[in-house]
Amino acid sequence: MSWRWRWLVLLPLAVVLVLAATASRVQIFWWPGELHDGTTGVQGEPVRMADRWTDGGGAERTRRFDVTLVDVRPATWVDGFSGPERLDPPDGVAVWEVVLELEVDPDVPLGSCQVSLLDTEGREARALGGSVGDAFLPPTSCEPENRRGPGYDGTRDEDYLPRLPTYRFAVFAVTADDAVPDRVRLWWEPTDYVEIAVTR
Repeated sequence: MSWRWRWLVLLPLAVVLVLAATASRVQIFWWPGELHDGTTGVQGEPVRMADRWTDGGGAERTRRFDVTLVDVRPATWVDGFSGPERLDPPDGVAVWEVVLELEVDPDVPLGSCQVSLLDTEGREARALGGSVGDAFLPPTSCEPENRRGPGYDGTRDEDYLPRLPTYRFAVFAVTADDAVPDRVRLWWEPTDYVEIAVTR
């Protein structure tokens, strides 16, 4: 058998080895930073969640909480600096108000949360705040406006009242005007996340 034919025989094995090496690199570099440990639920029902986080000293801890998706509705106004401001999105754009309720120990840090809205076509819109038309959407926070829990280093901002054990908050997601809300995601540090189905 010539060397040319021997290489053809070894080619499938070489392809398998390359794919295996690539897969291990993907797992090493991308897997820990992706959302893949999901807890699911449906709107109106509390979802119990355990989420790993790292404290200011570098120790891994767990936050436990119940979250309920209360509502996903078209946003018509938002609280501005001088009171309610009407939302008038440009053509092709929709703004959704996502209302969530949390039941969580007031001593658990909740800063830097992320929320997104997924539609029935799988498109994902992060709730990030920013301007829409002449109105300004507030940045996403999973704590009440005037109440805060501790930071990740355990310190508290004395300018805020202590956080209550159960409360509601709203975030705003900007989508295409043909989006039909399907799911809401909530997370802090990957890999843990909650995904709650919207009931229509």
